[in-house]
Amino acid sequence: MEETRKRLRACLIFVVTAAVIIGMVYYFHDVKGAAQISEGTLIAIPGGTMLWR
Repeated sequence: MEETRKRLRACLIFVVTAAVIIGMVYYFHDVKGAAQISEGTLIAIPGGTMLWR
């Protein structure tokens, strides 16, 4: 029983660590790398506010 808990804990730690690393790679490569919005629709709302969709 104790051996199973250790294996499960190790597996969960591995999965969470992998998810964090993949998320950081995605963020720094895709999200942070885009300096400007290249796709979408510019919507002008009366009053001077503009939204990207």
